[in-house]
Amino acid sequence: MSRTHYSHWYGRPNDHLKLPLEGGFALRIFLCFAMAYFMSYAFRTINVVIAPDLVRDLQISNADLGLLSSAYFVGFGMTQIPLGLALDRFGPRITETWVMTLAVIGAIMFALAENFNTLVIARVLIGMGVSACLMAAFSGFRAWYAPSQQGQLASAMLVFGTSGALASTWPVHLVTPYIGWRGVFLVLAGLSFLAILILYFGLPVRKQHQQRQHTNHEVPSAQANLSWQSYQPILTNPFFWRILPLGTFCYGGFIAIQTLWFGPWLIEVMEYHPSTAAQIVFGFNTVLLFAYLFNAWILPKLAKRGVDTMRYMTWMVGASMIMQACAYFWQTPLVWIWWYLFAITCASFVLAQSIIVLYFPKHYSGRVSTTYNLTLFIGAFIVQWGIGHLLDLGIALGWNKTSAYDLALAVFLVVQIAGFIWFLIAPKYFPATFFRDDEATDEAIKI
Repeated sequence: MSRTHYSHWYGRPNDHLKLPLEGGFALRIFLCFAMAYFMSYAFRTINVVIAPDLVRDLQISNADLGLLSSAYFVGFGMTQIPLGLALDRFGPRITETWVMTLAVIGAIMFALAENFNTLVIARVLIGMGVSACLMAAFSGFRAWYAPSQQGQLASAMLVFGTSGALASTWPVHLVTPYIGWRGVFLVLAGLSFLAILILYFGLPVRKQHQQRQHTNHEVPSAQANLSWQSYQPILTNPFFWRILPLGTFCYGGFIAIQTLWFGPWLIEVMEYHPSTAAQIVFGFNTVLLFAYLFNAWILPKLAKRGVDTMRYMTWMVGASMIMQACAYFWQTPLVWIWWYLFAITCASFVLAQSIIVLYFPKHYSGRVSTTYNLTLFIGAFIVQWGIGHLLDLGIALGWNKTSAYDLALAVFLVVQIAGFIWFLIAPKYFPATFFRDDEATDEAIKI
């Protein structure tokens, strides 16, 4: 098949790359992806802080608020399959720069919208626009960096993503009285356009090289298409189905809580002032950021002691269930401590994405990462909208808001526990399988 190679875009376009990347160029590539993911997380989290303003200005219900926020995940999910095909055929640079233009358009529409339906459409466009920010990075990391670095890189990306979440909490709360939520989205549109320029001028170009023979079970990356043959190695892989619930319910559900319901829970259940709630959310994301940094630091050290990423992730996911139970139902003035401990443990959820990509050859990286990510955001959509509906149901039954939240979060926690149990027992039915990656031994790429 046609082998795909990469070269410098800026300065010396005909120079070959020595893989895995090292030094300043490796850092530059990482930072290009990190800037875009910073914006992705800012868009994802912004509604936590502006939710009271949206409810006041638009007179929407809890279910409508959940629908508006989860519209982001609808757009995100809609693009995952075509995005995976594009990443495997055209590479991260072209794919991410073109797709991210939708986020700029969506942010401008959101800022200028005069009705709820326009806001939903704009939110869908934003979700579509930032859908490539992490998946393009995983595809590039798989191609350009050593396998042993994948967990570190994933955690480091989440450091920048969480920085975007931080920037969209307390700082946004401070500036919103002056520029309004519409002004906030115009600023986000401008920063997104800047991220597009950085990606276009900073990432390597993808070039086609020589032909080589391929076996019958392989699908050439340049011919990846929407067919059963193209996706069969993924959808029939035992490990994919074993780890699926961790993405769908644990990570997806965490995103739903982090990006919407955490703030309203603090205000409506704990009766904190919105300003205090924004500070607690800011602190939560700060702890999460340091937890990602800790993971990037500790994983290589644990590997030297024989503790692999999978084992570390398993223990941390299990611990997250305990922290969530305490955070949701131990409603004391110091409840924020449990939320911060939850932030530390849930920082391991992203490791599943880096682990699953390594189970497939490089030319499957785009399809693998986006297929798994699709299930993640399906879970985020279901949990985010489902909690809103359960809240309205409880209130309609005459319950107070605290009891309604208890019902919604209890259902969410039970589903997570069931998914984690499946992950633990699945090896008995689905033994782990590995693919042979012929490209893994390439030491240098030549034009």
